[in-house]
Amino acid sequence: MHMPAEQAFWCLVQICEKYLPGYYSAGLEAIQLDGEIFFALLRRASPMAYRHLKKYKIDPILYMTEWFMCIFSRTLPWASVLRVWDMFFCEGVKIVFRVGLVLLRNTLGSVDKLRSCQGMYETMEKLRNLPAQSMQEDFLILEVMNLPVTEALIERENATQLKKWRETRGELQYKPSRRLHGSRAIHEECHRMNPPLTSSASLLSLTAFKQRAARGSSGVSAGGNFSPAHPMGSLAVSSAPTPAVAPGQVVSEGLHPALPSPTGNNTPLGGPKKGGAKKKEKEREKQEKERERLQKEREKQEKERERLQKEREKQEKKEKEKLERKQQKERAKEEAKQKKERKVSMRRKEAKAPPRAEDGGQDGDPPAGSVLQDTYF
Repeated sequence: MHMPAEQAFWCLVQICEKYLPGYYSAGLEAIQLDGEIFFALLRRASPMAYRHLKKYKIDPILYMTEWFMCIFSRTLPWASVLRVWDMFFCEGVKIVFRVGLVLLRNTLGSVDKLRSCQGMYETMEKLRNLPAQSMQEDFLILEVMNLPVTEALIERENATQLKKWRETRGELQYKPSRRLHGSRAIHEECHRMNPPLTSSASLLSLTAFKQRAARGSSGVSAGGNFSPAHPMGSLAVSSAPTPAVAPGQVVSEGLHPALPSPTGNNTPLGGPKKGGAKKKEKEREKQEKERERLQKEREKQEKERERLQKEREKQEKKEKEKLERKQQKERAKEEAKQKKERKVSMRRKEAKAPPRAEDGGQDGDPPAGSVLQDTYF
C-alpha cells in the first residue's frame, strides 16, 4: 500500500530471508522453534500466564502461529498494525516477540483475568478474542517499548532451544541462519561485506599526489618525466595543447582544469569517524545489561518472596495441626475424667442403699457387700 510493486516485492524477500528465515519452509520448523523461545521468554515476562498455559498443556504453536507468520496483520487493528510493522522493520524480530508477550500478559497475566479461563477451551477462546484495550495503538506501543526483551536475550534463548531441539528431535531440515535485527543490522552487515575506501600511504595520497603533479606539470608539457606510479598507456600525452594551470591547483590527466579535482580538498578518504556511534552502541549495551540485571534481581526477589510465603504457610499448618492434636488430647482426658467420676458416684449410690430382707441381714445391720465397699472406698 505504501510502496511501488518492485520495492514491495524486495521488502517481502528481506522479511523471508533476513527477518524471519525458515518461517515458510516445509514442516514449519522455524516457527516451532520460535514458539519454544517465545514460551521461555513468557516465563520471564508473565509467570502467571506461563503457569496457566503449562497447566492446561497449551502449546505455543496453537495460538502464536497466526501472530508471527502474519506479523499480527490479521490480529491487531490497522492503526496498531502500521506501528508494529514500522518498529519491526527498524528494530527487527524482537518487536514480534515483545508484541506477543504484551498481548499474553494483558490477557492471562492476573488472577481476575484467569477466573473465566478454567480450561483449555475457555483459554483458547479468550486468546482468539483478545481484549480491545490491549490492542489499542497508544497502550500497545508503550507496553512494547517498556518490555525488557533484548536482542541478546533472544539470541541466548535461541541457542538454548536449538540445542534442546537437536537433542530431542534431531537435526533440523532447514539450516538456521543468523537472524538480522532490523534495518540497522542489515546496513551494518552490508557495510562489513563492502567496506568503504580508506586513505592510502602510497603515491596516491594527497601530499604525494600534489608533489608529483607539481613536478610533472612541466615535464608532461616537455614530453618526458613520467611518474612510475602510473602505466605508460594512462600517461600518453595528448596532441592538444595543455591548458594553463594555476599555481597549487591539482589537475588529473585528461580532465579540464575547470572541473573540481577529487583530491583538491583536505578531507581524508574514508568518511567521518565512527567513534560516536560505537560509544552510543556501548552505552546502549550497558543499559541493556543493567536492565537484565535488574530483571534478574526482581525475579530473585519474587522467588524469595514465594519461598517465604510457602514456609509461612507450612509453619502455620504445622501449628494448626499441633493445636488440634493438643485439643484432642485434652478432650480425651476430660472425657476419661468424667467417666471415672460417673463410676464413683454410681458405686456410692449402691453403698448407701438400705439392706433388703432377701439379703439375709437383720434390721439395722448393713449387708456384707456394702461393708466391703465402704472399706474399699
